[in-house]
Amino acid sequence: MAKIPETVIDDVLNQTNITDVVSKYVNLKKSGNNLFGLCPFHEERTPSFSVSESKQIFHCFSCGRGGNVFKFLMDLQGISFPEAVIAVANDEGIKLPDSIQNGGDNSPVHTEKNNLIQLQEEAAKLYHHVLVNTELGVPALKYLHDRKITDDMIETFNLGFAPGQRLLKPFFENKKADYQLLRKSGLFIENSDGELSDRFTNRIMYPIRNDSSKTVGFSGRILHKDPDIPKYLNSPETSIFNKRKIIYNIDLAKPSIRNEQNLILFEGFMDVISAYQAGVKNGVASMGTSLTNEQIYQFNQLTNQVYVCYDGDNPGQKATKRAISLLGDEGQFTVGVIQMPNGIDPDEYRRKYGNDKFKDAIKSARETTVSFELRFLKTQYDLSNDEEKLNYVDAALNVIAKIDKPVERSVYLKQLSDEFELDMNALTVQCKQIRSTFINKRQRKQVRMLKTDTVPEVLNQNPKKITRVESAERLLLSRMLNNCNVWLKVTDDPEFSFVHDQYQTIYLLAQHYFQNHDHYSAAEFSDFLKESDLQSTLANIEMAALSNEPSEKEIDDCVKIIRQALTGEVSLKTKHQAMMDAVKLGDIEKAAQLGKEYQDLQKKYQ
Repeated sequence: MAKIPETVIDDVLNQTNITDVVSKYVNLKKSGNNLFGLCPFHEERTPSFSVSESKQIFHCFSCGRGGNVFKFLMDLQGISFPEAVIAVANDEGIKLPDSIQNGGDNSPVHTEKNNLIQLQEEAAKLYHHVLVNTELGVPALKYLHDRKITDDMIETFNLGFAPGQRLLKPFFENKKADYQLLRKSGLFIENSDGELSDRFTNRIMYPIRNDSSKTVGFSGRILHKDPDIPKYLNSPETSIFNKRKIIYNIDLAKPSIRNEQNLILFEGFMDVISAYQAGVKNGVASMGTSLTNEQIYQFNQLTNQVYVCYDGDNPGQKATKRAISLLGDEGQFTVGVIQMPNGIDPDEYRRKYGNDKFKDAIKSARETTVSFELRFLKTQYDLSNDEEKLNYVDAALNVIAKIDKPVERSVYLKQLSDEFELDMNALTVQCKQIRSTFINKRQRKQVRMLKTDTVPEVLNQNPKKITRVESAERLLLSRMLNNCNVWLKVTDDPEFSFVHDQYQTIYLLAQHYFQNHDHYSAAEFSDFLKESDLQSTLANIEMAALSNEPSEKEIDDCVKIIRQALTGEVSLKTKHQAMMDAVKLGDIEKAAQLGKEYQDLQKKYQ
């Protein structure tokens, strides 16, 4: 793609509020001057991801990622800078010149990704052809028909078959496909001699498509049971296939999700296909039963209501509990559970009772997460034993006590009272006690999170200790960037420099930035820095809580500390060289004395 002019980039930045973009993926809550939420780039329970609306940047105090809105989308979606600019503009309804909007990205990385997708598409066509048009595919086709999957569904989902004969390698060799591209495709296994062989054999093939309906990988189900071979085999991670981000059937389900205003999360691919065949087209599946933050954020782009419809066996129910916990933690969803009657798996239920009854069950078998949790808890206790029964009641009260709506709490308390013939008043009193403890814990956590003008306490627990010198550098650089008078005062000394490379680099780049910009914008300067590490460093500096106006003493102190450190650098090098010379001369006593002096200098100038 042709380079996007700086004026266009600045226009998009100036017309975009980073909070609007980030909040599509992260549940943000106001805390002091900034907004906080769970970081989308790593698993966490305590919010360490911060957005500054005034500075239009983000920063995670845990993993260190940071930058402007373009950097956010680049990191989250794995896209290039031009793609991020276009994506932000499109999302915010900002008109771009046709030459930019319609331009193709001819970068080597983008070209390779397109070529890898082309390989997956061609492999999918071959597998599908083998399934529906050859003798080799007859057993697999019979298996699918026996599962009551129609030919229309086989076409819609482009199902295929990888036979025992290894067809894929010669197929691509005849097409003169690039060897290195084949290696990176995930379609082959490479032996120690560099020879490639088909990864998938004797498997029914489920093409995995991205949200643009492009095939990016496969999941293969073994046709004949073999205890020594995994039932399912997925493509390995590639530049186009990231299991944490992939959602099966998201491309076909999107229109129905928006129309139904909810999404149904199934456990397996066959459940999704069965549901689709029955007319339930808003179903998707994750790559495995464990949901990821990346998948949850994609759900949030489409709907705020999710139903979990996993298998009825014990592993399926445990997976359901994990899923509703993850979805509930985000605070952005109304979460429900769909449990097929008699605990039958969704696919099995459709095969046994037909499409119409399946659709009816999807509508009628819905329950709240509380109902599910109470039902699930029962399976963990022997209710014929009085002690176990009391333990269950305690556990159930802990679930009910977390319900915020009084009427809803009373409904479940009444159910518990009726089911076990317990006094309603006694249950209510005990529930209030548990709820009081729960609320106190929640409020204490909120107090820690709502310290005005500071980041949450937990965020300051940075494993890397910041030295006195580095603290001065960060403070001074922040003041210089955000205050013209401080900038002029410090730059008036042409000999001034920072001690650490990253701050000195930002300082030098800032000088170039101000030659072409008459005001400072953290978001624009972040884009100007280009390098990811520098952008994260800048975001970290900018997120620091500072008083509105710098004092002259504050600036003088910072400059003094930095200059002393630079002097110390010279002294340390001189002392270290003298120590090494003493060692070479065999003067161990002098070397030891110089070593002690070196350590004392280190302490002095840190």
